[in-house]
Amino acid sequence: MVVRVGVVDLLSLRPDSMTKRVFAEAVRAATERLGWAVPDLPFSSDPLVTERPEFPVRQADSRDASAGTSLLGGDPVRVELSCFGIDPLGSPNSVDWPALSAMDALIISGSEPTATEIAGEPCLAIIDRLLRECAGATSLLFSCQSAHAALHLLHGVRRHRLADRCHGAFDHRVHLAPGALDPVEMGTAGANFADGPEAELTAGLATPVRVPHSRWNVMTSADLRSAGLTVLLDSEEAQWQLAIGPQGLRHVFIQGHPEYLPDTMAREYRRDLRRWIADSTLPFPRIPVGYFPAEVHERLTAHAESVRNRRDPALLDELVLPADHTEVARDWSTHSRIFFANWLVAVRNRRDAAAESATGVSSAGQEPQPA
Repeated sequence: MVVRVGVVDLLSLRPDSMTKRVFAEAVRAATERLGWAVPDLPFSSDPLVTERPEFPVRQADSRDASAGTSLLGGDPVRVELSCFGIDPLGSPNSVDWPALSAMDALIISGSEPTATEIAGEPCLAIIDRLLRECAGATSLLFSCQSAHAALHLLHGVRRHRLADRCHGAFDHRVHLAPGALDPVEMGTAGANFADGPEAELTAGLATPVRVPHSRWNVMTSADLRSAGLTVLLDSEEAQWQLAIGPQGLRHVFIQGHPEYLPDTMAREYRRDLRRWIADSTLPFPRIPVGYFPAEVHERLTAHAESVRNRRDPALLDELVLPADHTEVARDWSTHSRIFFANWLVAVRNRRDAAAESATGVSSAGQEPQPA
């Protein structure tokens, strides 16, 4: 059994870009959690020194992953992972739409904001075409700005500019989680929920769920609910993280970055300091919230003051990157693996159910018997 997953990178055309690597790693970690066959990376396992000299890519373990039997039982499952680079400023006609539409599911990354209003973002043309060309996919998972673009196109939600950048690791509440209400009180709604995408995507997640955010813009939880969407993970500090539309699994939206590696936000912070040194008219970067341990955060507060006063790029060499999730204040890695594993299982189940319905063959491979 094969599940075809595509990663669409709207930030870089490089075949082994940072965006492709972090999402590929998220998919691999989820398949390892499930006991499925670990997919091969569709690019070199060696990081490119010119782009991310310390970027870690975990190698597949030495066990024979060809069996890949799901922990849930059933037939062996193998994920085929493909990566696509698309220029959000380019023409939609230059995209290989047949290759994208052949995927069972797609993860679509965000892109750099270039306009005040989401309606003015050039990426809308790509997202609009993707929604049409890949309408047959089991699930389209939109991340960050691509989520904003799709929400605007599908539901008319507007984007708001934040006074300060939302940057850090935040705790989220689980909404509509399985068992959140007494089954008797839930009634028919509870019975429907038990088999719905809400239960599938939040299974195994318990409040608080930690997720990184990194953005200057927001679509609020209240706006999504007003537009008829279901918010599954929400935060008073960072707003929503996970939401679905009326079509359930077909369109999944994440506003944060559960795919981030432990050092990603430190790299972003260092990049933003470098940009400020080159152009002090930019807002001075804030230290990511809830990310560095307290003692490190305290040292970085003094370090930031030195950067502000001296504007010396050499100071950035003093910023130490976390080596793994034990060196961050809020470890989100377990929650990330659970979410992506839930999504993969939901994609597999929904695709197979649709195929069985179309052919009239049950999951056991037998023709259904008349009543």
